Amino acid sequence: FRKIENLDEYTNLRVIWLEGNGFNKIEGLEHCTNLRTLYLQENLISTIENLEALQDLDTLQLSQNSISRIENLSFAKKLQTVQLKNNYLKTTEDIAHVLECPSISCLDIQHNKIDDPTIVDVLEKMPNLRVLYLQGNDVVKKIKWYRKSMITRCKSLKYLDDRPVFPDERLRAVAWCKG
Repeated sequence: FRKIENLDEYTNLRVIWLEGNGFNKIEGLEHCTNLRTLYLQENLISTIENLEALQDLDTLQLSQNSISRIENLSFAKKLQTVQLKNNYLKTTEDIAHVLECPSISCLDIQHNKIDDPTIVDVLEKMPNLRVLYLQGNDVVKKIKWYRKSMITRCKSLKYLDDRPVFPDERLRAVAWCKG
């Protein structure tokens, strides 16, 4: 297995691309305190960990790994974008930690194994959620009137899956919900 190491000389980096390296653990980034964007997609990472030193992190790309739970991100007060496409998220509990990161505005959890409709209860409580990718999960088929329901419940949503949420669509969805 490969390791992330010897990055202490790169303390001023703002962006690091470490995708497709076969890393199985996030480590060795404690000196990269100025890091804003971290690309770790297409690795073998199973746990989100060891990122506490990255206080300015605003984008975290962890798509195509083996992550089964969103965790250990509450330190990231500036985190806006979290990409976890093609991982192993399944339940509402697996994503509930996003509520400890109120600055998240873009969440990509498409093509996971999410099948619990109560996930919407978590998503609607995200105060800044503007962009959501949820397609490719079985839960989409379990949420009645999926698009209208998501637009109505996630009040700040501007983009859902493959297309924007326009103001007139939101008005129609709200009217539909009221009956």
